Amino acid sequence: MISEAIQSFRSGKPVLIFDSQDREGETDIVFPSQFVNIEAMKFMRKNGGGLICTTMKETDAARIGLPFIEDFYREHLGLGQKVLDASDLRYDTNSSFSVTINHRNTFTGVPDRDRAFTISAFASYLQGLSTYNGTARDVFSSQFRIPGHVILLIARDGYFARRRGHTELSTYLVESAGLIPSATIVEMLDDNGYSLSHDKARKFAEDHSLTFIEGKYIIDQWANDQSHGYGSF
Repeated sequence: MISEAIQSFRSGKPVLIFDSQDREGETDIVFPSQFVNIEAMKFMRKNGGGLICTTMKETDAARIGLPFIEDFYREHLGLGQKVLDASDLRYDTNSSFSVTINHRNTFTGVPDRDRAFTISAFASYLQGLSTYNGTARDVFSSQFRIPGHVILLIARDGYFARRRGHTELSTYLVESAGLIPSATIVEMLDDNGYSLSHDKARKFAEDHSLTFIEGKYIIDQWANDQSHGYGSF
């Protein structure tokens, strides 16, 4: 199952990842960010329905200077600490949200064409991050503006040792495929007002010849992965 997901990613096809019944109980459509194009955006928008977000590793976010948004709010939002209290978050202890971006060569930033351009350019930027020699933040600022219409997420260092959300599941699996460690994901929603069920999401995958994988299998792979990351599969 892992090998099927890896092969799908390497060929630019999406994979459906279900986290677990005792967490969100949700399935996300996942594309490697480097392969996101207009057709991928349209597929996610029409068949997902949730927030379309793009991930990065925490080490990369630190190089750029991009914060977890809750940390930014904690320092700069003048509403007191109570509004940031996440003790009633039922599925985790914190979120993975960072800032939102648009590429400077987009118009409004929200159409499929604009978001696809921003996401693919962000993936390319991440690919070159180690070569910027102290100019990573300047290069980022020259290409992107904040705020925008692409929501960035940060996968926690240590992956599943710290968090087991779709951000970590998707980023680790994309990285394991030897691709740029960034995934673009969207939750699958149902017309009944809830998230799409496990069984309906699996049926969707079967009907569209897509790989469906549960998070526990990705976490098991990580637990036996000595490199815990890039090109490990």
